[in-house]
Amino acid sequence: MRRACALTLFLLFVLSLSCSKKPAEKRYELQGQVVAVDSAARQITVAHQDIPGLMPGMTMPFLVGRNDDWVFGKIAPGDQIHATLVLGTHAELQEISFTKAPATSDGTTTLHLPKRGEQVPDFPFVNQDGKGIHLAQFRGKPLLLTFIYTRCPLPDFCLLMSNNFSEILKQLHQQPDTFDKTQLLSISIDPEYDKPAVLKQYGRRYAGNIDPDFQHWQFATGSPQQIRQAADYFGLSFDNQSGQIVHSLSTVLIGADGKIEQVYLGNDWKPADVAAAYTAAIHEISRIGEKGRP
Repeated sequence: MRRACALTLFLLFVLSLSCSKKPAEKRYELQGQVVAVDSAARQITVAHQDIPGLMPGMTMPFLVGRNDDWVFGKIAPGDQIHATLVLGTHAELQEISFTKAPATSDGTTTLHLPKRGEQVPDFPFVNQDGKGIHLAQFRGKPLLLTFIYTRCPLPDFCLLMSNNFSEILKQLHQQPDTFDKTQLLSISIDPEYDKPAVLKQYGRRYAGNIDPDFQHWQFATGSPQQIRQAADYFGLSFDNQSGQIVHSLSTVLIGADGKIEQVYLGNDWKPADVAAAYTAAIHEISRIGEKGRP
């Protein structure tokens, strides 16, 4: 509640500045972790620390000033950012500096950015029914997966991912041949809370009457180590800060052969586009099958 009130007051403050003819700029130091990067919108979503005199720590998107456009293509989720938040006619980040995500002893980051054609490891999970599952069992049909956690309060993060998946399910349901082969998987990054029973209740809200028995859309958890390994592989960073999980977004389409087909980082993808990509992956199975016939 405190975070929501603070965010509302911040937005009202920015709006009042935009209504003033020549508002005096106010400048605040901002530090935090990058959660998502949207170069098209020139925005960086940051899980920032408390900003004294302005608002408590929270996760929110910020516009990047024109002189700092150089960061796009270089800064990434998981990086630590330091910037000046400038409030004038609008709010924007200026004087940006950042440090990359922690590296391993060999100089590489633990956060993997999957590429098309990579063979996906056979990560194990536990689904909403408490049954053990693993990614290899989905082979033979495409698999669309994403990461969420049920207590996520941000409308542009987990709630959006689950609503998007619900819309994809509805669109694929309109194509009986495609729907029969549909496989969606939402993986929780909050294994301490999101036990199978919690995921089952959560899943029913989104699968609705289309898939009440979770035949086409499953929800999974696992041990903290299993979830971390899967998230690292699929390019998703997350960290528990003061009871709220700060995280980026990663949605991946895996082909019937178990290899990466498409990677959708962030939240600017559209359900219709992903549904079309999934349908195309289904058609590819049929094409290969017909080609192999004598």
